[in-house]
Amino acid sequence: MNVERISISFPKFLLKEIDNLIEKKGYSSRSELIRDAVRKYILENNPLDRDGDISGIIIVVYEPNKESLNEMSKLYFDFHDIIKSLNQGYITTQCGKNKKVEIYIVNGNSKKIKEFYEKICKLKGKLYDKIVIF
Repeated sequence: MNVERISISFPKFLLKEIDNLIEKKGYSSRSELIRDAVRKYILENNPLDRDGDISGIIIVVYEPNKESLNEMSKLYFDFHDIIKSLNQGYITTQCGKNKKVEIYIVNGNSKKIKEFYEKICKLKGKLYDKIVIF
């Protein structure tokens, strides 16, 4: 692997947190943890507006009422050609409310995936959404 060295400064409290994570997660060094964190940050911030086919994961958590369930069902059928897998389940929040979780594996035209994700972002009753593009 072609590696280039850089120098980074951290406040002492942050280095202590990094060292705790190294021990807790089994990283071999600070460098390994920081490389892993940067890789994850890049994946989570890949742009959706590039051309061509892309693959990704979309997570959405929402209030499972009639309107939102119908909207998500409609989106599934409208975008079935880019949805390669769907996993669904329910969670209970800290305040005791049930929420529906859907995890999509998508593959296809970047513009269509972006359109699908933007519609999910506008879902009424949505609590959380996230997309990771590879």
